[in-house]
Amino acid sequence: MKIIIVGNYGANNLGDELILEGLLKTMRKVKPAADIVVLSANPKNTKEKFEIRSVEKFPSGARSILKCLFTGTFWKTLKEVKNCDFFIVGGGGLFDDTSFKAIWIWTVQTTMAYILKRKVIMYGQSIKPLKSKLSQKIVKHLFQKATFISVRDEDSKKILKGMVKGKTIHLMPDLIFNLVPKFEQATENKILICLRDHKGKPLDFDKNFTIFLNYLLNEDKDLRIELLPFQKNLDEKYAESLVEKISDKDRTSVLGFTENRRDVENIFTASRLVVGARLHSILMAINTGTPFIAINYNPKVRSILETLNLQEFIIESKDVTPQSLTNLFKRIEKENNKTRLKLKETRNSQNQKHLLTEEKLRTLLG
Repeated sequence: MKIIIVGNYGANNLGDELILEGLLKTMRKVKPAADIVVLSANPKNTKEKFEIRSVEKFPSGARSILKCLFTGTFWKTLKEVKNCDFFIVGGGGLFDDTSFKAIWIWTVQTTMAYILKRKVIMYGQSIKPLKSKLSQKIVKHLFQKATFISVRDEDSKKILKGMVKGKTIHLMPDLIFNLVPKFEQATENKILICLRDHKGKPLDFDKNFTIFLNYLLNEDKDLRIELLPFQKNLDEKYAESLVEKISDKDRTSVLGFTENRRDVENIFTASRLVVGARLHSILMAINTGTPFIAINYNPKVRSILETLNLQEFIIESKDVTPQSLTNLFKRIEKENNKTRLKLKETRNSQNQKHLLTEEKLRTLLG
């Protein structure tokens, strides 16, 4: 059996790399003898990192089309997809029309599979309310034709149920919960920050957030603050701009970008709290049992945390003030043991639900 997997891989985004790692673990467990090929933005990197065959995604823009014309990669990708048994669109918030470019990229990938008459599996998706009629029509068409659909949260399930007819929409955990952490909690006196310069961010967000960090540093003279980028370059530059607004720079540092899951897990388990405006920083916190504050910068954050019954740890991006952050921080600190126990129970329940999803996938693949 041959299986193609496509997603936002090889794009220097830690969250998407975690999704791919979790999906590959699933596929190797469900179909250990399958020939798996990943369509990636950086096939060389994907091949080396995951020890898997990898080729370029189908071109979806002028630059990538020109690249294909000069290198001939299109025909190589076409051949791989033409000969596959299943085409898996592998998870995350891919079909998000905040940027129509994103919708277009994944429409091209999925449409090529349909043109070649391949069976498409939509696996671990998140769908938020789509703004444009065109986006709605595209997503409806792509998901209506799918052989199997699974989503990460209840809101996505409701949205798709209203769009596609006669299809079972399966609810499954995010693929990060398929990755069992190696490290036990060894909490140091440091707080981990994982932020993105998100669209729609209030004008006073950075000011309010850094006032909160300065307050923490003033209250605890032994505290350290570390900022971990989840997207290379973009998050690094944003983190550096925040550090410039922090009073005690000697106890504040921007960590280097890494896609090594074990290194990231170690950073999380060594932290007493995570504050994140990156979805997979929050999911990594849950998976490692690390208390967190989630900044809701995108509907998928609230949708997934409500599905996990962890909405008490969310602050809306528009509601971020020094006081709102401080109040939630103090409550989490006060209920530390209770919070850690709840996160552990959540992680364990998600691990068990993955087993059920794998059984459905095993039945489908035959």
